[in-house]
Amino acid sequence: MREEDGVMKVKICGITSEEDARMCEELGADALGFVFVPGRRRCLPLGEIASIASSLTSAVPRVLVCSPRTAAEAEYYFAMSRADILQLHSLGAEDLDDLREKGIPVIRAVPPDRSAAVMFARHADALLFEQGQPGTGTCYDYAEAPVDVCRFPIIAGGLTIDNLDKALIMKPYAIDVSSGVETIPGKKDRKLVSEFIRRCKP
Repeated sequence: MREEDGVMKVKICGITSEEDARMCEELGADALGFVFVPGRRRCLPLGEIASIASSLTSAVPRVLVCSPRTAAEAEYYFAMSRADILQLHSLGAEDLDDLREKGIPVIRAVPPDRSAAVMFARHADALLFEQGQPGTGTCYDYAEAPVDVCRFPIIAGGLTIDNLDKALIMKPYAIDVSSGVETIPGKKDRKLVSEFIRRCKP
């Protein structure tokens, strides 16, 4: 994502079309997330992700959400998707270091647990706090997210306009939303996206 400037960042995840990507870009999203986790509702083929990513004209970062088995697999996914950042829901510290040494920015997803956060804080560019399986929209007590353990903490998981304030009070670097800005699964709603971003950046 963009450098720290004191303004809350918003990542819109689960993008499934060029139309939605352009809309979120236009409305002020700071990053767009594309899911490559087989079995997830918003999962797209790498080629389709690459097509959407390359069609965008702005510098808004494209984030690939994936659960690779090895660092080599993660590197392949990254290249094939034409993403700018990897959001990993797997791999250990050594693999993260390997990817970052190759110039690949890494967000590591972790549960809202201090021990897990401390384990990965030095090995990732940012930590994303999420409960349960990626993309399931599982809510939790956002006050449990140990946002103090890293420079760029991101809060995710079941966020909507109705519960957003509970995450904002934690003052993370960024907020991540997917199903919370949809009225139809996999299709972003312009009004919800606009209002969500407005609430994050008053």
